[in-house]
Amino acid sequence: MFKNYFKTTLRSLRKNKTLSVVNILGLSIGLAASIFILEYAFFQLSFDKYHSKSDQIYRVINERFEGDQLLQRGQITYSAVGPQMAEDYPEILNHTTINPFVENVFLYDNKPTKIASSFLVEPSFFEMFDVEVLVGNPETMVSENYQIILTESMAEKIFQTSNANWTSYLGTVLEMGSQRSKWQLSGIVADPPANSSLQYEALLSRVTLFSLWGESARFSWTNSDYYHYVELAKNVDYRRFQEKFVSFSEKYLKADDVTRKVEKFHLQPLSDVHLYSDYEYEIHQTSDGRMMWILIIIASFIMIMAWVNYVNLTTSKSLQRAKEVGVRKVVGASRPQLIRQYLTESIMLNLLAFVLGITLIQVFQIPFNNLIGEGLSLLEFATMEVGSLSMIFWMILVLLLGALGSGIYPAFVLSGIKPSETLKGEYGKSTQGRILRKSLVTFQFILSTALIAGTYLVMKQTQFMKSQDLGVNMEQVITVEGPSLVNFDTTIVSHMNAFLNELEQNAHIIKAGTSSNVFGGRMPRVFDVRRLGQTEEHMLNRLGANYGFFDVYQINFLAGRPFRPEDHKEDPRLIDVAIINEKALKVLGFKTAEEAVNKKLLFFGQEWTIVGITDDFHHRSLKESIEPMLILPIYFGYSDTYQIRVSADNMSQTIAYIEQTYNEFYPEDVFEYGFMDVRFNNLYKSDEQFGKIFNLFSLLAIAIACLGLFGLVGYTAVQRTKEIGIRKVLGASIADILQMLSREFLWLILLANFIGLPLVYFAAQSWLEGYAFRTHIGWFFFVLPVVTVAVISLGIVIGQTLKTARMNPIRSLRYE
Repeated sequence: MFKNYFKTTLRSLRKNKTLSVVNILGLSIGLAASIFILEYAFFQLSFDKYHSKSDQIYRVINERFEGDQLLQRGQITYSAVGPQMAEDYPEILNHTTINPFVENVFLYDNKPTKIASSFLVEPSFFEMFDVEVLVGNPETMVSENYQIILTESMAEKIFQTSNANWTSYLGTVLEMGSQRSKWQLSGIVADPPANSSLQYEALLSRVTLFSLWGESARFSWTNSDYYHYVELAKNVDYRRFQEKFVSFSEKYLKADDVTRKVEKFHLQPLSDVHLYSDYEYEIHQTSDGRMMWILIIIASFIMIMAWVNYVNLTTSKSLQRAKEVGVRKVVGASRPQLIRQYLTESIMLNLLAFVLGITLIQVFQIPFNNLIGEGLSLLEFATMEVGSLSMIFWMILVLLLGALGSGIYPAFVLSGIKPSETLKGEYGKSTQGRILRKSLVTFQFILSTALIAGTYLVMKQTQFMKSQDLGVNMEQVITVEGPSLVNFDTTIVSHMNAFLNELEQNAHIIKAGTSSNVFGGRMPRVFDVRRLGQTEEHMLNRLGANYGFFDVYQINFLAGRPFRPEDHKEDPRLIDVAIINEKALKVLGFKTAEEAVNKKLLFFGQEWTIVGITDDFHHRSLKESIEPMLILPIYFGYSDTYQIRVSADNMSQTIAYIEQTYNEFYPEDVFEYGFMDVRFNNLYKSDEQFGKIFNLFSLLAIAIACLGLFGLVGYTAVQRTKEIGIRKVLGASIADILQMLSREFLWLILLANFIGLPLVYFAAQSWLEGYAFRTHIGWFFFVLPVVTVAVISLGIVIGQTLKTARMNPIRSLRYE
């Protein structure tokens, strides 16, 4: 029997070549698009879940309040917090503390190599996190002072070798920074997986800090630059457990009436860190979980739309198969046999589409990876586990359910045809069938409307953020990383000034300056800033900058002046002037900028004079609000970044001159440069990436919806062939017939927009709330989907109905 079903299916596919191609193509494109989206989304959702204890590891989140005002919400807190929690609560099985390490240069055989990302860790780090150790003992690799572990790729870079016997390199001494501190290589580990939110090139022994910073690095309630992770016992509900932290804060960090500072703690699951983090001073790689679920919904809709098309296209051709069904029934075929036949046909067609879809994925995998900037593969996706079962199982299950689900209605429709209706020409007049088909197409219109509106809004918001006046001019500004191998002593000020002055001797260099933090990075904070004669303390962001910084970025002053060379002192303890931004002006309670000039501030245990007030400018992305800023004329040496405004002409020669001058002043260091506007725009990389994916697959979804409309219009035109012939005999023009057939589809479009636009509007409002600076939705948000869907639909309607409308009336009247 199955052999007969198979032959009949092949015969039907050959007989209806156009229908078969459109059906298979629609399903295969829908399948490939859905899998591409799910590859990316599930890769993002898989972050940090490869750790065997990922469901037990949590990081400690700290919130600092002054009264009811939230001052800070991040992961950095006091060094004593993690150890004390582990001592107080038996629910905590283990804990570890991490310190991010500054970018620095390490020397081997007098050859410098810059390590950009590294962490100071404890032996418990290897107990809690899954780190593949290639060489070394995890129990002792970071147990002593000045021990360093390299990732394999960094070891290959430093030692200029690959596939080496790394054991022979253990004990090798690497020199770090200007002090040439000696670090002993104690291990080699594999590079962190791509789906690890903690990316590093080296791990160093945290115990080293105890000898450098003293006991406060081990246990302190005042020193707060530490990141804590705890491992809870299995079956501990972390939400209920963290309620105990209220008493923990009251016991160890009780606020007094003077400071009014309150510390609150809670836990964040490690598996949530990558997708659901908006905390300050983030050391993990993060993304937006909302976007991932939006993409998963889009993938589901694309596949549903493809199956809806199958239903519409199959039933639209049911008239042509009516006689086949009638003959089959006359010769004795039962309805169950016919249902099995058409379900087999549906499954086979879906399997063909599956094979073609997998082929399309293999062909376009590399271009897709280039689009999203990830190295994804179908094999990794198929072997990924979801709910303890591999993804290939879920793919096959969904495919079978979809094939059966999309085949059931056509199977029941075709098997239900009565031979008497076929002979009388009455088949195809079912009101219920028409309503269902129109409902399915309306559903597709609703999705198309939502996707067009969503695509427009994502593009508009991204463009809005990139086109706003930031209050600074980043164009034609080159950034050069500060030196790491120069001694930080009393000569640092004169040495850096000399370097900047030498740069400005070049006619193509307009101005050069430095700052302790570049635009895009988060700044440190000062929590006890107050005006002289007042008791109220305020929290301000702190930026170190030199006298050229403001000219480099063309920052406007509301009052006062920028720094002068004499404001920078060889002895930093003598520095006593500051500049604030407009936001800080308001926070500190000044009514006007002029009033604030020459007023005194108290912080760091000394008095500071306000010499200037700048306009507010964006230091971070427009996702975040502008914060009060305190700018100080302090050089930090190796952590400073040189920022150089250059003219647009002779760019390559100018960069070559900068590199030559850098090498003359810092001959042993590594020269690294970039462009500030590119660096800042990288803050929007995830938004742009999401926009590209959203745009691409929205277009595919709309194309699939057009196939559904193609089927419905064709079905309607075939049904009304005789009516069209009669109207033409009575004098109706082709334009009249097009108007008649278009009218009902325009009503479907209007209904879809009436339902879809309000829903997507509320979703858009919710999405935009995640941005401190956001675009207005505007009237075009509503007009664009309506016009786009109407134009595309009318094009399909006109193309399909013209064939029937141009038919000779004699042939039309003989139809059926």
